[in-house]
Amino acid sequence: MKKKYLFMSSFFVIGTIFTLVFFWSYKVYDSGSEEVPVKEKVNTVDTVTELRVNASMKYVIETYDGTTGVVTSEEETVPEEIAGLTREELESFFSQYNQSAAEGSIADGPDSKELISFSKDRIVVRETYEGAEEEEGFFLKEENGEVVIFHNDQVTPYENTGIQADVLPEDEQEKLREGFFVQDEKELYSILENLSS
Repeated sequence: MKKKYLFMSSFFVIGTIFTLVFFWSYKVYDSGSEEVPVKEKVNTVDTVTELRVNASMKYVIETYDGTTGVVTSEEETVPEEIAGLTREELESFFSQYNQSAAEGSIADGPDSKELISFSKDRIVVRETYEGAEEEEGFFLKEENGEVVIFHNDQVTPYENTGIQADVLPEDEQEKLREGFFVQDEKELYSILENLSS
């Protein structure tokens, strides 16, 4: 019976040892397999950012002359005031320019600007110069002792008359020193006829 008891107790001890070893290995495995955060593998992808005006772009200006109807084009550097703008911002910029030009706030420069094309390497802008408005009237004044006809801007000479101011009556001389407007050619020729007679 002792043998039987010894055999049973050794079988029980060995079974307990195996169970403990199995349980211990399971715990070790379970503790090692805790969810370790896996770093996400990030693939960098070219993302399309909104296209903006930059110095490397070709800036082409098409100039339309309203008088002759001729369009010329030339390449220039990108102006500072539009650098960094998106297409929408550039169109808005030109819209504001056109509004200011229509109100007469811009004396020098084109009558309007329009965006023709916008790509990553090239911008085309059309600048329109309307034809000169028909001149209305003239300006008469004495200059260097002679009666001179000027355009209505009072600066650009239209024609020298050859009429000497010092031979005219005093009231006419005074009027010519200050200068005065004449509405049209008919009135101009009538005045010149009176001055030369």
